[in-house]
Amino acid sequence: MVNELSLFSRNEELEELPTSDIRYLLLPAILGDLTLRLTGEERLEVVQKGKTYFVDYLKRCRQYGVTKQEIPQDPPVAAARPAPGGRPNLMGMQANREEKIRRYKEAKELEDKLKALGSWSDIRHRDDEVQRKFYQLYLTKWVSTSLEQIGNIQQEIEILQHMAKMKESAASRGPEQDQRQQQQLPPNQPRKQPMKPFILTRDAVQAQVYGAGYPSIPTMTLDEFYQKEIREGKIQLDSHNPTPVSERQQAEDQEIKKETQIETDDPEALAKARQWDDWKDDHKRGWGNRENMG
Repeated sequence: MVNELSLFSRNEELEELPTSDIRYLLLPAILGDLTLRLTGEERLEVVQKGKTYFVDYLKRCRQYGVTKQEIPQDPPVAAARPAPGGRPNLMGMQANREEKIRRYKEAKELEDKLKALGSWSDIRHRDDEVQRKFYQLYLTKWVSTSLEQIGNIQQEIEILQHMAKMKESAASRGPEQDQRQQQQLPPNQPRKQPMKPFILTRDAVQAQVYGAGYPSIPTMTLDEFYQKEIREGKIQLDSHNPTPVSERQQAEDQEIKKETQIETDDPEALAKARQWDDWKDDHKRGWGNRENMG
């Protein structure tokens, strides 16, 4: 409908738009966010459609001078996946971490400014200048959100495409070939060794404890066992659902959030940190452990 009404033109500047029309610039970003929430369609088609909306929003914002951020380009096919066994790009990981911290700080500042101006229901009753400032802040906020979503979508697309190739390869072999491979291995392929017993632990610390008492039995954590099952093809991920974020990524994002909250003197974060320090002062380490007395 917005395109049919021709509300926006490439020859216009943001200052030339009526205040009531600025909010409609947000439509592609909102459509992209809602598209990613769809669950009844093929996941690969959903994320590609959502990416198209976010890219269209960034192009429109660059056209009207809302941002000068470059639009992320699709990586080359050869560089889409790192070579197996290759070393991780530490410089790239550090740059990615710093970029996340910068965007988080900017989002926090934008949230504070938006709260000071009021909500969507209140802003309609404010004067024209306040309304324009409110809408422009929301445009900037969704620019940062769109950039982050495009990065996440690109990672998910690579995983979904890889899973689709694996399924096609398995389907092309056929059941007869799979049965023949199970019955007799080729001469140059060694037979698989029988699975040795091991102790499944919750974390690495618990693995060290059990390993010290049972040196003849290897140990592994739940995360190591899960990754091992995926590599061997015993666990198949569902392509219709969004790819879950790893525990390591969640812990890193949580740590970044805590650091930035403390650096910006966030009252809630500082209060929680002080309460935790007071609790540790009053409860010495080892108190309450009644099993290993002595």
